[in-house]
Amino acid sequence: MRSDDELLGGSDRAASPLDLTGRWQEKLARLSKGPLDATHVALPAFTLLRGGDLFEGKKHPGPTAPELLSAYQREQLRMERNRVAGPEHDAAIPGLLRVLAQRPAICRRMLLAKPITVALIPKGDDFRRYGFPPHTNPNAAGIFWNDPKGERALIGLREEEILARPWLMAHEMTHAVHLLGFTQAERDLLDQFLLPVYRSRRGNEEALAVYAERLFGAQYSEAELRSGSIYAKIRREWHPDHVFARFVRELLG
Repeated sequence: MRSDDELLGGSDRAASPLDLTGRWQEKLARLSKGPLDATHVALPAFTLLRGGDLFEGKKHPGPTAPELLSAYQREQLRMERNRVAGPEHDAAIPGLLRVLAQRPAICRRMLLAKPITVALIPKGDDFRRYGFPPHTNPNAAGIFWNDPKGERALIGLREEEILARPWLMAHEMTHAVHLLGFTQAERDLLDQFLLPVYRSRRGNEEALAVYAERLFGAQYSEAELRSGSIYAKIRREWHPDHVFARFVRELLG
């Protein structure tokens, strides 16, 4: 039976926070049509978590340029199809890229972050046979995993869930943005905002990913809303007027 739980005990996923104090502009310069500065990787959404607000009418930077998305796919994503073919294979990468498609700053940050291997898990197979840690839930729909010692992070997507739950890719890619694309100060601010509600960093991770699911059109069964899991709690309590919902819209929408 498919489960939302990605990990069963064991160690938590570790972050590899983004360092924007170095000479990051040089790495992105060849992908840009002009000079880059801090505004090109700024995330105004965090103003909301600091207790501030966003100025109405501020010019939106527009969607991410196709060539920037293509550069991210080419340079930062590696697909391991593992016998998965057809529409499931074809939908996986576009589903992940949707998370980067409306905010160029997020895409630029992920070009600076640790690269990711995307493993498609054949129907009924076990994630742990494809490089995921021993405490991975073998029945999970998808999982993001990061080991700071590894050269690449991992996203696993179960074959039978890719088309049935297209927001699964948004969920896992949002984990990647959270653990690889935020600075340590931004991660600390997000934890400070969410810990009083979700009580753990893993709960905070799932809150961000579930709110992203909603942004990308998730629809839930009654069972998904009524189980005793942290996922069900977040889904039940989500409301479009929450400050955190507005944060996620500004971050990714």
